Amino acid sequence: MKHNKLWLVTMIVCSLFLIATFSVQAADVTITDIIDDVSSIDYATSGTTVVTSHKDIDVKNLDIIKATYTQQATQATVTLQVRGSIEDRGKMIDQNSMDFDALNFVEYDFQVTTSEQDYTINYANQTGQVSNGVDTRNLTSADFTVIGDTLTIIYTLTSPTEVYENLSVTSMFVKMNLSGSEPDLTDFVYLSDIAPNPTLEIMEAYAQNVGSIGENIQFNGSIIPLTGQPPYQYHWNFGDQKTSTELNPTHAYTKEGEYTFTFTVTDQAGDTASQTGNITISSEGGGSNGSGLSNQMILFLAILAIVIVVGIVIIIWIIRRR
Repeated sequence: MKHNKLWLVTMIVCSLFLIATFSVQAADVTITDIIDDVSSIDYATSGTTVVTSHKDIDVKNLDIIKATYTQQATQATVTLQVRGSIEDRGKMIDQNSMDFDALNFVEYDFQVTTSEQDYTINYANQTGQVSNGVDTRNLTSADFTVIGDTLTIIYTLTSPTEVYENLSVTSMFVKMNLSGSEPDLTDFVYLSDIAPNPTLEIMEAYAQNVGSIGENIQFNGSIIPLTGQPPYQYHWNFGDQKTSTELNPTHAYTKEGEYTFTFTVTDQAGDTASQTGNITISSEGGGSNGSGLSNQMILFLAILAIVIVVGIVIIIWIIRRR
């Protein structure tokens, strides 16, 4: 939970007087992650693809194996272990400076939730920051160590009464050319691993809302990036006893009527998510406009384009504010 500055200062002062009256809060937490689940994110299509190699980086340096959290009084320690080696590349982006033409960095992040605060701990190439949503402090060389495959960071909690609630960790590699008037996405790279993996969630399963008998209708499905445990298995049920295991199949109906189609995704852990839609098939005509797209499809594509553009802008803004 986030506090304003006055409340935070008051809490710190009070804790100095009350520290002796509270029992020490301690925690010892370990989370593990499967290997070979580093994902490449394509923000043009919202697609997520598992990668085991890449021309720009050793993917094992991003592949999280284990993370831990320990707490003793106001001292908290977080660790992150990868399958390869902790990679020092690039730099933390100065939120007060826009003086850069390209991004090419590896960052390791921790999100820690306690009963009183949400902490974000960032590390990139021998630098780092700790933020509780109100105050941000730069890490010093005494606050972190990197030994081979393990990163360790020590930081101070706001209060000795805080109780651990949740830990998640993220590794990421970002590469983007920003030298032009607009971001160059032709060489845009975003690789990431999250532990524990967020619950599998479908972003969209859609097709045009009307069609005609014999028309090859395009079905499209997408998954919210970095949810579930890729690789994924796909299953379309078109509502006419026909199915497909492709992500974006085409299908032609042989009879007119109203059909309910279902898109189901299963991840590596066996978790599933489903989404349904409806399509009306007529004997002829189909209701498509001259371009072959329904009005609903055109509206969806327009909204999707806006979301993609806004998403890219937000990503760049977040990166620049770090």
